[in-house]
Amino acid sequence: EDRPLEYRDIVILLRATKGKAELLLDVLRKYEIPCYAEVSGGYFAATEIKIMLSLLQIIDNPRQDIPLAAVLRSPILGLQAEELAEIRNCLPRGDFWDALQSYTTAGMSGSAKLGEFIRRLDEWRTVARRQPLSVLIWQLLQETGIYDYVGSMPGGVQRQANLRALYTRACQYEQTNFRGLFRFLRFIEMLRQSGSDLATARTLGENENVVRIM
Repeated sequence: EDRPLEYRDIVILLRATKGKAELLLDVLRKYEIPCYAEVSGGYFAATEIKIMLSLLQIIDNPRQDIPLAAVLRSPILGLQAEELAEIRNCLPRGDFWDALQSYTTAGMSGSAKLGEFIRRLDEWRTVARRQPLSVLIWQLLQETGIYDYVGSMPGGVQRQANLRALYTRACQYEQTNFRGLFRFLRFIEMLRQSGSDLATARTLGENENVVRIM
């Protein structure tokens, strides 16, 4: 019996899926076409995860220039490269964190927004000391706006699932004998250095009404 064509009727065959399936997934998701491919790894390379890990790093220790600059450039603050240069020029030597504070204290352009960020960062650092890691991550997802922002990007459903997976993994980590933000970040870094990765969170399965990539 004839029936309308469904997404599950379509299969895209590749000679090799590694490195190619991810590109096809991004394109299909951009056009809101439900799709599925068996893809492993890529979790730490996802933009939303890199932003969140950078934020967690500076909550643990704000005197880290690279993650601090990454957060300032991210959608959380949205600074341009020229603005970062202005901040650095305010205090050419020393940590970028000190330059940021000097820039804010001097009342330069955009200092009100940066001052608010410094205040919130201090609050998050207090939460990190007093509350479980999962509580901190959930609060960050709510207060930074990153969850809603990535939801509006291509592949937004997948990106939001990745962020929820970070929260879930923090909950799982706290069920071990290890606790705290510092140890969690060390655990993540060990995975990276060993070449290990985590699979991106699944939002659809192969048995659902989706285009399959094989």
